[in-house]
Amino acid sequence: MSAPVTPRLRFAPSPTGPLHIGGARTAIYNWAAARALGGRFLLRIEDTDQARSTKASLENILESFRWLGLDWDEGPEHGGDFGPYFQSERLDIYARYGARLLASGHAYECFCTSEEVEAGREALKAAGRSPMYDRRCRDLSDAQREELRGSGRVASLRFRMPLDEDLTVHDLGKGQVVVNLREVDDWVMVRAGGMPLYNFACVVDDLEMGITHVVRGEEHFVNGVKQLVMFRALGQPAPQYAHIPLILGKDGKKLSKRDASTAVLDYRDHGYSADAVFNYIALLGWSFSGDQDLFTRDEMVARFAIPDIGKSGAKFDEEKLQWMAGEYVRRAAIDDLVAWTKPFVLAAGAVPESAYASHPDLLRNLVRCNQERIRLFPELPPKLGYYFTDPEPDDAARKNLAKFPDAPQWLAAYAELLGDSAIPPSYPKDRGDADRVAVLPTDRNASLPDRSAVPFLLPAHLEEDARALADRLGIKFGNLVHPLRAALTGTDKGPGLFDIVYLLGRERCLARLSASSR
Repeated sequence: MSAPVTPRLRFAPSPTGPLHIGGARTAIYNWAAARALGGRFLLRIEDTDQARSTKASLENILESFRWLGLDWDEGPEHGGDFGPYFQSERLDIYARYGARLLASGHAYECFCTSEEVEAGREALKAAGRSPMYDRRCRDLSDAQREELRGSGRVASLRFRMPLDEDLTVHDLGKGQVVVNLREVDDWVMVRAGGMPLYNFACVVDDLEMGITHVVRGEEHFVNGVKQLVMFRALGQPAPQYAHIPLILGKDGKKLSKRDASTAVLDYRDHGYSADAVFNYIALLGWSFSGDQDLFTRDEMVARFAIPDIGKSGAKFDEEKLQWMAGEYVRRAAIDDLVAWTKPFVLAAGAVPESAYASHPDLLRNLVRCNQERIRLFPELPPKLGYYFTDPEPDDAARKNLAKFPDAPQWLAAYAELLGDSAIPPSYPKDRGDADRVAVLPTDRNASLPDRSAVPFLLPAHLEEDARALADRLGIKFGNLVHPLRAALTGTDKGPGLFDIVYLLGRERCLARLSASSR
């Protein structure tokens, strides 16, 4: 009884450009299937197109994997027992398989020029047949081949497709499909210059690396047919293929740059969390459950199965992705969110860089106050500026200040209240503020500690005092809040007003109230 075969899946990109959404989905599904099956996930680099392959594209692919949290067991930076994992380093292996297929009659030399190939296609098209290679070199005699070689022609190597045969393909994505092999081209395996092409190198690598399953886009189905026939010619079992539908734009056509930023790292640079992007891409053709859209990678692995991938194209919806990004922001641990947003905050000049080192708890509080109010990281910096720089009131703030003729008196009364309250001092210039770094409570429903038990009144205490002041002034609480917010922040929107009072501190609040009550 033979030992069970370890499932082995791979993602094999060409480093000719950045990793795009469609490629990322393919990688995620192969990764998830490998983990769900208890197998191994390989990253193989198909870099035989030397003219277009670049180190920058390779690094983009690797960085996209790292950012998405896709780990690979074998491949670049990891090695493995089935390498090399760059096709450009496997040319001797391809040469050996090419010679084997040529000797067995499953491949033949083709001496046609590109012009002759195109002319043959046009002739078939004019005759009402499928435009493909006309197979003129398929049955050349040895003497004809030698004559062509002697005239300076250099041969490519083509695969000899069986004629007059129907092949039944059992595909995990498309189901059972019958293909007439006469309609499939005698495809080029190796260029005249000796460089192997995709279908040939792919089969050799999948065979040599023991690949058991391949999930990829349905545009590769015809390639899959060619590869199945080549595996048969080599007398070896093929992987189980799953050709899955394309990702579509809103118009139902193939996703393009008109519909979304198609490069994965664009979403990182636009301020999406990696978890949100991973989660959303995973749902483009697969469902975690009928009533749950958000899940962790471990939860996906526990539930993922290749046959569960959908049979119709999924539409990319950037609005849903942004919603999902907001959900992940709200769920994030505050230290993670501070780290993720830091590059965007510093780039906008909203916070002094020194504050991250000297007053980390202040930064945690500032970010926490706005955690419910952002979806993408660049939305945070504009909400922080007034903590560090006295703001110029915007139109909405001026309107609130002008709305109530008695607002200057109310602001002065509130300033008097703050002057007698135990609230923190303003953001200091240096460290040494042990009493200033208390982190705001996250549970707003928790019972408040007694005022005597805290060094400074908490925001909820400050709100209680403000409500009592409004009662004494004989005004609605909202009539006090609106001009207060305008005076302190220069705008009419923001986090809880009394979180702002707490974080701005006594001196800064009093200065801004004084300026606005004149």
